[in-house]
Amino acid sequence: MGAQPQVAPRDNIMLAYQHKVPFYMPSMFTDVNLFQANPTMERFCGHGIGKDGFGVEWKFEPKASAPMTTQNHQIDCITDWKKITFPDLDAIDWEKQAEIDGKTDMMALVATGNIVPFEDGHSIFDENNDKFNMCMVINGPFERMHALEGFDNALCDLIEEPEACADYFAAIADWKCKYFHKIATYYKVDGINAHDDYGSAHNLFMPLPLWRELIKPNLAKMVEQVHKDGLIYQHHSCGYIEPLIEDFIEIGVDAVDTWQGGSNLNVGELKKKYGDKITFCGGFDNQYVLEQPNVTPEEIKAEYKRVIDLLAPGGSYVVYPITIGFDYMGPFMEEHFGYGMGFYANAANR
Repeated sequence: MGAQPQVAPRDNIMLAYQHKVPFYMPSMFTDVNLFQANPTMERFCGHGIGKDGFGVEWKFEPKASAPMTTQNHQIDCITDWKKITFPDLDAIDWEKQAEIDGKTDMMALVATGNIVPFEDGHSIFDENNDKFNMCMVINGPFERMHALEGFDNALCDLIEEPEACADYFAAIADWKCKYFHKIATYYKVDGINAHDDYGSAHNLFMPLPLWRELIKPNLAKMVEQVHKDGLIYQHHSCGYIEPLIEDFIEIGVDAVDTWQGGSNLNVGELKKKYGDKITFCGGFDNQYVLEQPNVTPEEIKAEYKRVIDLLAPGGSYVVYPITIGFDYMGPFMEEHFGYGMGFYANAANR
């Protein structure tokens, strides 16, 4: 592989978000500073049991390397959502919080659930930072809904209490918009990576017309707010999300991850059809390849190459695997630097 062009990671990955061909393969591991804004507000951080800013109780689960909600639900039905006190965003000292969050090691937070600073004390918001600063905002409207009342209750309420669901989704979307604006105002940030899962391994959690009626209009408000603040909006949704691609494009979503390879089997065709309208991020089969206990380095490298050959031609693509652990990283990054970084040097791939 020859020498790479001297292009800043932020400038390089922005080409992908503009649905263009970057100079070299952009990756969340090399081009992005991922951070969270006041992470304990949305989810308890640390081991043991604790509550987030909404009063939801979480328990750290070692097998998942993350906290999960307990069965001590705040409400039993979404008709009672007004009993929930949303965190007061105006009561937070955001300048102080941004200073803390800039020095938090996100890899350590994801891997251990603990908030710890970088060992050298640096901040990702330092002036010499040339990476793309992406704020990960977890627990989107639907995720917050089932965190409050439990997953089974949430699925039932979507069918049985659509009016209450509509009122709740509108309220939480307005709160999210205000949260996004606080992030844009107080943080040195380039994009928002908002999380809200809509699918199981092979199906949506709800009928598509219901998603369009209850969630889509509020998601559109959130995207609009991010764009008003001059930021990129990247939506994270695990599981099967193929039926939503045209809706994402319609409301202005700039990029989507994670396009799990074991769930979205037609993602290659979708990239060919919509790659000039939305950026594809990820596409890796984390469940059955990257995070399999006995996966070999050769299998990890083959999975990397499969996805790059499928989704990277023509640009508008970012290497963006979302996984629980990072045991696969050695051979994955070896293939990234050995194969991926020189991919666009081949004129046929541009």
